[in-house]
Amino acid sequence: MLSKNTTALHTTTAKPVPDPSRNDVLLGLLRLSKVRVVQHYFGLFLAWSLLDRATLGRPGTTYAMLLFLLGSAAIVACACTADDIAGYRNGSDAVNYKEGETLRDIRMKPLLSGAVTERQALRFAVWAGVVAVVAGTLAFWVLDWRAPVEAYVVYGAGFFFSVQYSAGIKVSYRLGGAETLLCLSTAAGLLAPFLAVHGEWTRPSVVISLLLGLWLVMVSSYSNMNDIEGDRSVGRKTLAVATGTKTVVTVMAALFALSTALLVWISLSDLPRWALLTILPTIALHAAQLYHGPREKNWLKARRLGLIAYNFGFAGLAVPLLWAH
Repeated sequence: MLSKNTTALHTTTAKPVPDPSRNDVLLGLLRLSKVRVVQHYFGLFLAWSLLDRATLGRPGTTYAMLLFLLGSAAIVACACTADDIAGYRNGSDAVNYKEGETLRDIRMKPLLSGAVTERQALRFAVWAGVVAVVAGTLAFWVLDWRAPVEAYVVYGAGFFFSVQYSAGIKVSYRLGGAETLLCLSTAAGLLAPFLAVHGEWTRPSVVISLLLGLWLVMVSSYSNMNDIEGDRSVGRKTLAVATGTKTVVTVMAALFALSTALLVWISLSDLPRWALLTILPTIALHAAQLYHGPREKNWLKARRLGLIAYNFGFAGLAVPLLWAH
């Protein structure tokens, strides 16, 4: 239920567009789905890059991977829409996207801008969830149900818990839940399709999936520092809310050290040695995050650097993987 204060936030911050056109609604739903955020699919593309030639040539592999791509897009759409609905209802998005915030575009929150109604968003989330289930089922069917049990579990758990971030059991309202869920659900985006098609775990698949998860946490941690006010007002227990700045900065430094160690390890053990050069930009950008965030207190700039680092990290791993296979 919305409190009077929360209702006031919606009234003063959101600027509803009267009678939005069909194109406005479709664009709003597209923004809700985050389908244009290609970073969500890096895990699947890297899973594809990890497959050897024998697996790639096996009947059903290509169709299964394309269906997993569709399933991934649907999971992201369902989870992000559910999160936006929750953020709209409890008022946290209205606080985090307050007027005068120059580094965030309120159009990225269609419920706040008025482009999409809550009912339309709910219907969209349900249909996205249906597509996620159907696409995943078809992917396993194309593989003649030969995938190991772990693949079914990882795909199903990744979908279920992603949607529970702000809604349902509200994982992000538990201490450390937001960061843990983001890391593991991102890792699942690589591991589920890889396990289904390849049939077994490999060290590179586990390490790279963990790296992708860590990198997104290294984005959200800085974003959460900027969103303390809005998250605290609704009881979300991110590390930024539940602990002091000193603890969060320590965690940020630890994530940077772990990411760097894993990158160097996989480059020396499973990739061509020249991969050490392709991962350097990622390490440098993550170091820059620590400077602009903890030192300069420019959390949103540090967040943007984290997104850029994520892109470079993907490229820095994809190129040597494609070369090796």
